[in-house]
Amino acid sequence: MNRYAEDIADYQLADYQQAARALLKHPFISRAFPDEKTIGRIRRFSATLALDMREAFGYQLIIRGDTARLLRVKDRLDPTQPALTRTGRRFGRRQYAYLSLLTALLARTGIQTTVRDLAGLLKADANRIAGLGFDDDDHEQRRAFVDTVSWLEERGVLHTADGSSDAWLSDPDSHDALYDVDRDALFALWRSRVMLQTVSGVRELLGERVASDSESVLRERAGQAARRALVESPVAYFAEHPEPVVNFLRGRPIADDLERLTGLVFERRREGVLLVDNARLSVEAFPREGAVANAALLVLVAACDLHIDPDRDTAERDLPAWRGEALERAMDEAIPIETRFAAGSDAAPDPAPPAEPDTIVTRPYLDDRQLHDEFIDIMQRYPKNFGRDHHAAPMRLLTEALDLLERFRLVRRVEGGIVLEPLAGRYRDTVFRKRSRDQ
Repeated sequence: MNRYAEDIADYQLADYQQAARALLKHPFISRAFPDEKTIGRIRRFSATLALDMREAFGYQLIIRGDTARLLRVKDRLDPTQPALTRTGRRFGRRQYAYLSLLTALLARTGIQTTVRDLAGLLKADANRIAGLGFDDDDHEQRRAFVDTVSWLEERGVLHTADGSSDAWLSDPDSHDALYDVDRDALFALWRSRVMLQTVSGVRELLGERVASDSESVLRERAGQAARRALVESPVAYFAEHPEPVVNFLRGRPIADDLERLTGLVFERRREGVLLVDNARLSVEAFPREGAVANAALLVLVAACDLHIDPDRDTAERDLPAWRGEALERAMDEAIPIETRFAAGSDAAPDPAPPAEPDTIVTRPYLDDRQLHDEFIDIMQRYPKNFGRDHHAAPMRLLTEALDLLERFRLVRRVEGGIVLEPLAGRYRDTVFRKRSRDQ
């Protein structure tokens, strides 16, 4: 008997799995984002999706009008999934701050607004916040504002009726843009599982509070955490998770459950497990075409070869299996003291459970000099696979390649170099084809 997609007929299963993957990939879906067809698929299977998402992962699916929002449980911080501008740049602190303010401001506007009006409202609020501010005469601050507005446009919260925010960016005195505001999309976008005004630290946003300590409840929560680990990350390494979660990751039922639910292939390795992304569950793919992806794959293969070469001196390094604790601490320290929730208030939440103690693992280590030498050799051996700009600035290409490998949990940057994660071995025997002159 199937545990998930229980009432889905065999001829509907592929469509259902496509809807489930879309929801896991895009937890916010509107009539325009990620495309016009996805919301229809979600609505078609809404009852079964809501049940399966809750039981499998502890997620809550909310559908309002032409908007679907999946309220996810995040067990740990993930620096590899930032908000991005239309040109692929990561949001900075200013963009995130403007985004929070703009969603609050839009809740107080009517069904239409203009980019000029939004800029004026943002200026009034941002200039009351020390260290933030907004000056529409400053091009960089104006760019951060337009990045935020464009992000809301892309997700269908704002629909352009006339004009362009890019034109306003270039000349705010001569141009404007008129927007229709999708209220359903707006209110679904920032719906939270917790009362944000009571949060005093990052850990209060992570994990799920368990109301009962009964064995059955704890076992159910461990199973949900195990399934979340596989759909939220390219790989789930055993060393990163507590024993109850690892027991589920090692078991057979989780493979059957997730293959049935997502249509992806479950793969076991000695150090962990993963879902082979043969249907683009993740926002980006690897391996793939393109100079950065080619460079990343070549660097990865060269690093693996270097480590197993008996004639080369290689090193290993001990380090924590998961580096999230330092990131949590850095984010907590960045919260202005005057905005932190008073712990003595009657409305204060229960303290978050302490983080699991770090497990120390040993990983192959390559220093920066080895990496640079190997990459220069790669550029010389595969000159036609990279453009003139890449040959002019090879270290910039190497940095972008390492960024990509780190996002897919294949390497990790450490002081003085990188370490290879276990999943890197999956690509060790990759054969790379040189481009000929006419390709």
